[in-house]
Amino acid sequence: MAFQIRKRGERWIEVQPEFTESGDNKIIGSTQWLGADGIRHERFQVLTLHDRKIIDMQGCATRRQAERFARRHHA
Repeated sequence: MAFQIRKRGERWIEVQPEFTESGDNKIIGSTQWLGADGIRHERFQVLTLHDRKIIDMQGCATRRQAERFARRHHA
């Protein structure tokens, strides 16, 4: 994701991502950056784990979408 952000001419405002557990096998991660236009952007990813390995990753535009996805898609 960092490569894609830099490719568009944007820059990070936070380097350390944030991760929150959501159920037994889901983790919600967030990434934030500052766009070339000065607007702050945030993106969320729902990671699905199995045997401590990531088996799926779903991108979401908001934390609310990520939380809903994590609740609806139980493995």
